[in-house]
Amino acid sequence: RTTPVGMWAWLIQRAAAIALLAIIAAHVVNPFRRGVQAALLGLALLHALLGVRALLLDVGVAVRWLRALFVAAIVLAAALFAVVWASRWY
Repeated sequence: RTTPVGMWAWLIQRAAAIALLAIIAAHVVNPFRRGVQAALLGLALLHALLGVRALLLDVGVAVRWLRALFVAAIVLAAALFAVVWASRWY
């Protein structure tokens, strides 16, 4: 049985994947635009951490952790984005 949190996580991860394709194309055209760099970083982190959440569920983490893993993925993506973006060297 799929829960609403599981459906949102799936939908957000797939939307991030599609948006990544467009952002990668924009990044190839002009890699120095800060907005493109920020979007690329944010979408990559979001997509990756939601993928880690899915992997954890696939290896047997209890379904009761579904919501906590979703929130942790979103919060960790935002925190990593803030740390990396604040510490850019250029």
